[in-house]
Amino acid sequence: MSSIDAEHVDYDGEPEAERCAMRVLLELITAPWTLHILLILTDEGPTRFGALRRKVEGISSRVLTVRLRSLEARGLLSRSVSSSKPPEVTYYPTPRLHDMRVFMQQLRDLSLKWHHEDHPNPT
Repeated sequence: MSSIDAEHVDYDGEPEAERCAMRVLLELITAPWTLHILLILTDEGPTRFGALRRKVEGISSRVLTVRLRSLEARGLLSRSVSSSKPPEVTYYPTPRLHDMRVFMQQLRDLSLKWHHEDHPNPT
């Protein structure tokens, strides 16, 4: 059996494992609010739940909780709960999120570039 037979390759020449890995990553980061949450944690570091909710305008507590659990399950952030009353929940960026820093900065730069192109300052 050839190496091509052992590893299914699609019509673009991309191995199936690579397509699957990319699909998983894209599904994770394209979920509503996810990139916004990741940008906040990348920029600001450890952030409490309430602060995240205020910074992600329009998100409900339930949706924020779902997104944070998903990101924690994928290893992009970790969660700490204090023993205070009421408990304080803080989310921390992980090395895996740090791996995305360059990508996140490129997205930010592109969004600002397009914004300035679409809304030039009056001279």
